[in-house]
Amino acid sequence: MLSFPFNAETLEGLVRRLELFPHLCRRLIEEEIVNLVPLSDEWLAERLDDFLGGEDLNLVLDRHQWTRSDLDLNLRRPEALKRFALQRFGPGLEEYFLSQQGKRDRVIYSFLRLKDPYLLQELWIRIEEGETTFAEAASLYSEGPEKAHKGLIGPLPMASVLPAEIPQALRRLQPGEVSPPTRIGDWHVLLRLEQLVLAQLDATTREQLLTEQLNAFLDNRVKGFLKGDPVEPLQYDEVL
Repeated sequence: MLSFPFNAETLEGLVRRLELFPHLCRRLIEEEIVNLVPLSDEWLAERLDDFLGGEDLNLVLDRHQWTRSDLDLNLRRPEALKRFALQRFGPGLEEYFLSQQGKRDRVIYSFLRLKDPYLLQELWIRIEEGETTFAEAASLYSEGPEKAHKGLIGPLPMASVLPAEIPQALRRLQPGEVSPPTRIGDWHVLLRLEQLVLAQLDATTREQLLTEQLNAFLDNRVKGFLKGDPVEPLQYDEVL
């Protein structure tokens, strides 16, 4: 096995200078969770076969500088964390999803921005009267990077669309509808909603929500640990 050419004091100094304490604390908490969640020997044997892929176990351990316990812990970790998150956060998942207030909706929209409000007003009228298309106007006149894409932006999560005035305006539009000229910051803009896909609480979204809440839980626990705050004992109740 690997032997370190320095003492504990030197090792602690390296960890401190490399700012590894939060990462190490998180890993320790994760391993504490792993040890709470029971996984069957049959489950572990299947994952071991998949991991080795026909390779010799001892060669794999030597390459990673692991003991067999290290390997088992690494194999169990993703599933144990997943089961822990499901038990802890699963019951309130729908409420958490609803609290997102549509931030997970995805949107495709067209965007045209100008500094000149009079030219923008003229373009809006021409688009509304069918004298030009939004794409043509954006590619010729827009003064932002969207010009290269004929004004088309997305698909994007609605939460990532900034500034906040844009998603607010888009939610007031029907697909294909163009907003009146609007001032946002230093710009005068036109917006057209192309497509709005409302988020659904499907299997993929459930997994994302559980992962988000688990990460937030672990981050807060690490912060508390580093500050010396008392932390609640971890608990996992095996479902029979």
